[in-house]
Parts: sequence; structure tokens; C-alpha cells
Amino acid sequence: MLAHYLTLGLEESATDEQIRNRYLERIKIHTPETDAQRFQDITQAYEAIKNRRARIYSRIFTGRNTSDMEAALLYLVRAGRPKPKLVGLQELLRAPKPA
Repeated sequence: MLAHYLTLGLEESATDEQIRNRYLERIKIHTPETDAQRFQDITQAYEAIKNRRARIYSRIFTGRNTSDMEAALLYLVRAGRPKPKLVGLQELLRAPKPA
């Protein structure tokens, strides 16, 4: 994700407005006619970090093959699933009685 900020010449603390302004500055300099690859890199970086939702998505899925989004989301769910806690007799005795 740092590469996206470096492509646009920004710090990670940049706001949505700063990101948008820098993107517009860069695509005026690197147009598709003059430097197609650089234009594509700038656009890809902007799409990855253009707003808070995109930044969160990029942080979660960067480095993973995300062609199958459902499988990627299931992987995240499995990774964060809490393990069941064994309850002892003392905890059962202290539990409030159901009404």
C-alpha cells in the first residue's frame, strides 16, 4: 500500500482531498498520450487509496489473490474466529440464574 502513496508522492496521513488533488496534478503531467504506463500506475494508485473505504479494502487484500472475493472474505472470517472457552464449575455457579 505504501507504493500507492509513493506513486502519488504523498504521505500515508494524506486526506481524501489531498489525494484527489495530487492525482489530478499528476495525470495532467503524465497523460496517456505522453506516458501511458505512468498514467496507468497513477490511476491504479489513486483507485486503491481514493477514499477511506478503498484504503481499508487495499489494506485487507493487498498481497492476496482477490479474484475470488468470497473465498478471500471467508479466509478473513476463519482467521478471526474466536476459540471456544471452556467454562469451569466456579464460573457456572457464579452465573446469573435465568428469569
